[in-house]
Amino acid sequence: MATPSWGMICSGISFLVFAAIYWIADARGLTGWACFVRPAGKHSLTTYLAPDILYHALWMSSVPVLIYKQSSEPLAAILGSVAWALLMAGLTAILARVHIRLRL
Repeated sequence: MATPSWGMICSGISFLVFAAIYWIADARGLTGWACFVRPAGKHSLTTYLAPDILYHALWMSSVPVLIYKQSSEPLAAILGSVAWALLMAGLTAILARVHIRLRL
């Protein structure tokens, strides 16, 4: 509901997740578990812009793929967002394999 307390709760959860990932990846050196998102980190500009292009192409075609955005069920919205993020990481990996990369 965008209240200050909700913002602090979300910030606290984000901090705990960041601290856990930092401890696992940097302090312990365990990075193999994150190999599926490595292309997204390596080609971050492509990862940042490709979803917008795909999202607007889907919106213009009226294909109801992103129905999770209209769901009133929080779990559906969360799972849909996670699936979309993983799909975009996969799309970035595919684009990188065919040598389509955005660079500054």
